[in-house]
Amino acid sequence: MAAPERPRAGRGTPSSPMAATLSYFMLPEDERALFRQLARHGLTVYPEIVPPGHAPLAADEEAPARLEEAAYYLAAEQLGPVIVHPVKRGPDKGLLEIEEVPSPVFHYERSLRNDDGELVSGRLWGELDVTDEADQARRGKPLGLRRVFDDVHGFFRKSWRRSEPKGFWVGPTAAAAWKRGELVLREAGHKGRTVGVWR
Repeated sequence: MAAPERPRAGRGTPSSPMAATLSYFMLPEDERALFRQLARHGLTVYPEIVPPGHAPLAADEEAPARLEEAAYYLAAEQLGPVIVHPVKRGPDKGLLEIEEVPSPVFHYERSLRNDDGELVSGRLWGELDVTDEADQARRGKPLGLRRVFDDVHGFFRKSWRRSEPKGFWVGPTAAAAWKRGELVLREAGHKGRTVGVWR
């Protein structure tokens, strides 16, 4: 990790309306399948607030069993350093925040059950409207992130179901549970609507 290059965007909030986003519902088996897909890209997993000296997890099939929080960053460190910003006040003082815009990261919000047992949607997003030109290195991230995003999108298109109404991808295990009447799919947010599976 490296010192910050520029002011950060809000944690876990797209800093641009052009941020690329995939929204989804997934049960644990679906999450493991996603991480099997991600493993080919050599990504690492960071918490939203990073202790100094933290060693990230490899984003592979074994990673989901070790995830305890609702959201993380997935970093493509082979494309560049993860830029961090020290927290100067509050309960997280002395810890580090990841600078989303200059760092080669995706923000990964997990799809988890709420207190009522409903499966709440998650999302993966990243700032991908960039180039690989050296003189633009400070203003964006490598096109390599676009390749990762497109690979995940293709994986969803190939083997996951679409939601009804549209807007979400539903993992095969989650879709089967919904079809059997065993699972309610709930859009994230205070007034999140229920969602079905198309066909």
